Amino acid sequence: MKSTVRAFIAVEIAQNIRTAAQKALRPIKHSFPNVKWVEDENFHVTLKFLGPNVPTSELHRLIRAVEKACAKVEQFDLVFEGMGAFPDSAHPRTIWLGVSEGVDELKDLAGRIEDELELLGFPKEGRDFSPHMTVGRTRQRDRDGDESFDNLSKMIEERSEVFFGCSPVDSVVIYSSELERNGPKYMPLATIELSPFGAELNEKYAAFNPNDYDDADFPIDKGAMEECFPETIDSKFDVEALDAEVEDELRAICGNKFVKRPKKFNAAPIGGKPNIEEQKKRLNAAKQEEIDVDDLNFDLSEFKDFRDVKKKRR
Repeated sequence: MKSTVRAFIAVEIAQNIRTAAQKALRPIKHSFPNVKWVEDENFHVTLKFLGPNVPTSELHRLIRAVEKACAKVEQFDLVFEGMGAFPDSAHPRTIWLGVSEGVDELKDLAGRIEDELELLGFPKEGRDFSPHMTVGRTRQRDRDGDESFDNLSKMIEERSEVFFGCSPVDSVVIYSSELERNGPKYMPLATIELSPFGAELNEKYAAFNPNDYDDADFPIDKGAMEECFPETIDSKFDVEALDAEVEDELRAICGNKFVKRPKKFNAAPIGGKPNIEEQKKRLNAAKQEEIDVDDLNFDLSEFKDFRDVKKKRR
């Protein structure tokens, strides 16, 4: 390996975005072949350019710094929408696809990486991070005095609201970049995974153990339960009033010990189906049961008035 490498940090782009971009770019490429178009396999969103001469001996420290920056960042999605150019579509130097969703998450990720790498001596960018995916670059000699670039601006503006799709971001890649005659050649040096979605929430709730509680009215510190489960908490709710979907969700979150249903003889589970066979057996047993009249302690004299009224009616 060389003693130094040209390197940058980026997130990869899903194939559906590459396909949609190529479809939108096809007529522009045909009209403007002199633009330096980015090959679709090289599409990416740059988080930080590290420089043309990064010492390979420092790569292990670089990787650890990026791992630290990514440790608290959860996976997210980027939505690509619209085509534009820097500095603007009327003067296109860099042609790009825009990011309409996932901007805040991407900025946060880039900011964390910037902070960690600054400790290693990599200076911060002098301008705000602007999420985009570069698809082409124009050359100065082509722009000067070429009126056809007015048409390029028009074609870019016509695609300013095109929807390209969604690309999941689950890792960050450190690339080396070798400049060759046919264009740059990118080689991944390291891939750093982001935290699974919901990891921060799971870590927050890890200290809560629902099996420590045996009753819906258990005593707890004020506010402790609300902090863990603010959307479901009412320690005195009526479990009989819960439908099956709500109860299943509560049991999945809190375990069987949290919600205790009062036991009833042969009662069907809340939201479940009644036991038809068991009810038939009980009905048949009741029909066949013989009544012992000696066990009936009725005082027949109490019904004398009733018999008299009945005789008068006849």
